[in-house]
Amino acid sequence: MRPTITLISDWRLRDPYVAFLKAALLNTAPEAVILDITHHIDMYSIGQTAFLMKQSYHRFPEGSIHLMLTNTTFTSLYHPVLFSFEGHHFIGEDNGIFTMMFKDAGVPLEGRQLVDDTATSVEKMLRMVAALLDGTIGQVTTAYDHFNLKLMEQAYHNQNQHLIEGKIMYVDAFFNAITNIPVKMFKEAVGDRPFRAVVKSSNDWQTVIYADDYKDCQSFMLTDNPLGCLEIAYPQGKVSVLADINEDSTIEITYE
Repeated sequence: MRPTITLISDWRLRDPYVAFLKAALLNTAPEAVILDITHHIDMYSIGQTAFLMKQSYHRFPEGSIHLMLTNTTFTSLYHPVLFSFEGHHFIGEDNGIFTMMFKDAGVPLEGRQLVDDTATSVEKMLRMVAALLDGTIGQVTTAYDHFNLKLMEQAYHNQNQHLIEGKIMYVDAFFNAITNIPVKMFKEAVGDRPFRAVVKSSNDWQTVIYADDYKDCQSFMLTDNPLGCLEIAYPQGKVSVLADINEDSTIEITYE
């Protein structure tokens, strides 16, 4: 099987830097399939990167290599880290993204680091990709276990109070506000029972209803997002603009 390499960054596509990286990857691994998760992460947003990568990686083939490039320094001062989980390999600078994604995964945070003061961080990532593919990763890296600690905000479910609390984690290109509340959590907790959902924008609380799709819905609605979390949407409208919702907004769901 051809190796799969995914990219996620805040680099944007206006400049040629993403293409330069892909060219270098193709020189390193000519048979690789290179897929973009997104290059439109908010500038320097490690939390947004961690959220999208955590919700996305399992959709790719086992053995995939995921390059996490948000807030990359492009200097020789930082030495990238490799962390492997569930058959996937994640490479990036240890800026807190690894603990955001895996601190609560129930596995030891033990990785590998490539230390070289003569190469840039991205050059070292390319060498790590090559070493993973040819089986020499243990020879070019050293053990690493002192990960920079940052935590990602998780949705909270209080069964006794019939309450789910969450936060807006990402606003997509359609201005839908994607929460950190897993669809599975919502459906298992609420089921067919009546509920009320409100989202706290910077202006006021907005009431939200649940709908399986956009048809015939003419108000703010909760629905399933392909990332596996609930999103707040508005049919044919920009919900984050209309309701002044951003990544500091919170959502509360109460049910009977």
